[in-house]
Amino acid sequence: MAAKKEQATGSKVQSIDRAVLVLETLSEYNSLSLHELSEKVKLHKATTHRIVNSLVDNGFIEQIEETKQYRISLRMFELGNKRVQNIDFLNVAKSIIRQLSTDVNQTVHLVIEDDDEILYIDKYGDQTESKMRSKIGLKAPLYCTAVGKAILSTRSEEEIKVYWEKIDAEEKTTNTITNFEAFVPELQKIRQKGYALDNEEFEYGVFCIGSVFSSYKEEGAGAISISLNITEKENKEYYIKKTLECSKKITSLLGG
Repeated sequence: MAAKKEQATGSKVQSIDRAVLVLETLSEYNSLSLHELSEKVKLHKATTHRIVNSLVDNGFIEQIEETKQYRISLRMFELGNKRVQNIDFLNVAKSIIRQLSTDVNQTVHLVIEDDDEILYIDKYGDQTESKMRSKIGLKAPLYCTAVGKAILSTRSEEEIKVYWEKIDAEEKTTNTITNFEAFVPELQKIRQKGYALDNEEFEYGVFCIGSVFSSYKEEGAGAISISLNITEKENKEYYIKKTLECSKKITSLLGG
């Protein structure tokens, strides 16, 4: 009897894992046919169809009437948005970075750390000539972004080592730091100066300045950055000053 219960539980867990796989796969495309989805998740078409039907019934997936293809619904966004709205610094930070973007006439980002990556919560302006990868809701690595490195600088040496051992430090550009021995001194400099730089480490043509802010609840609750075209690098001191002023103002308002 116990074996049957365990088997049933395992089956339910497997179904959940498969449903998550379907959702994650659909989130990467505008829409997919059942056949395409089945191939991408490497499940039998009948199994995929059963999972899709269940997700449609629960409102997580919708079928496009004209093409009969499937796409992820806005319910996922709604659920995620509820989580974001519960972060107390969001409304405070949004208005301040909006003003910062207007003041400097550059792209400004607001991010939080999510499962050892940065999650773009908000973005204002888009003045860089290059097509920036950042979009609200997308994630990026901690180790090669200014905001990510700023967040990492608030962690202990032991925590950073654990993080580094978990990731695969991929070389995004020729400037990306992928060696742990070189990365540790980089974080030490960030702690001393109070800001981090991304010197075309994540994306060619883009230079970023990032700084963390804290709340009464948490050190390094989030981070902001100004993203510039690399041609603006010569004016970095001005943008560093504006970034630090902004992050300090958010921290002050949040009681950090």
